[in-house]
Amino acid sequence: MNREELIKMGNLISNKCFLPKNLEITSRQINYWKERDIIPFFEKEKKGFMDMTEALWILIINELSNLGIDTIRLQKLSQDIWIKPFNEKYADAVLKKILAESKLEKFDNETIEYFLGFEPIMITLFRKEINPFTSAFKTCLMSNRSVVSLIYCPKSGEHSFNFSNVGLTADLNNLYFGETLVVIPFLPLLTKLIGIEIGKSYTDLEYLSSIENQIRRVLFFDKPKLLEIVVQQDGLPKIYKITEEHKKAEELAKFFLTNKLPLGSKILIEPRTQGNYKITIRT
Repeated sequence: MNREELIKMGNLISNKCFLPKNLEITSRQINYWKERDIIPFFEKEKKGFMDMTEALWILIINELSNLGIDTIRLQKLSQDIWIKPFNEKYADAVLKKILAESKLEKFDNETIEYFLGFEPIMITLFRKEINPFTSAFKTCLMSNRSVVSLIYCPKSGEHSFNFSNVGLTADLNNLYFGETLVVIPFLPLLTKLIGIEIGKSYTDLEYLSSIENQIRRVLFFDKPKLLEIVVQQDGLPKIYKITEEHKKAEELAKFFLTNKLPLGSKILIEPRTQGNYKITIRT
């Protein structure tokens, strides 16, 4: 992870912009999960705002709850995902690895070394915000945009994160001894969350590229009735049409997460008649 990625990740985690109503989950339900340590580090502000990792975890918990996973199992899973890495100092290992890779400037290395030696900030910040779950979240959302799923075995209580486009492997089946597995892909949940941010943010979003933010501005400020995106790459152009009024931001978020636009791509924005826009991307 380089300096730019560290800054982007820090800004992303610290940006609290999601309300329970945005997630279509009641504050009462969230308080219930909070009281039972299902969302251990969630510190609800007066207005109830959450950052994206908190919102993603709440959506995952809601999915599992809707599938019938009881409170005791949800609590155990939450302990494994949040508390166990905290106690085992997973964040310390991540920061030490960053130092070992030597991709940062001297000042940045010295800053990380200071953090590692200052226990109060490790306890109150880094060990709460850096764990395998947030690392999986980062790989799914940042520049590499990996396909990530949470794999959970209700009977054993074990879990893992799958970074793959091809589904479960034989190794995963062996790991869980043929037990029933629950697979929750991050993509549809992040599509919902990014759609919320696209629809309410006046400023560029840190985790989007410059081209993606240009497209986002067209949707947010110009509010086209039809947004047609043409991607010209390796042969015939691919055409994406974003039309549904109440789902435009979510549809655009899905386009961003499922299409990797190379650096250096050129973009042409053309206003059309009747409030429509055509965006051509040449890669």
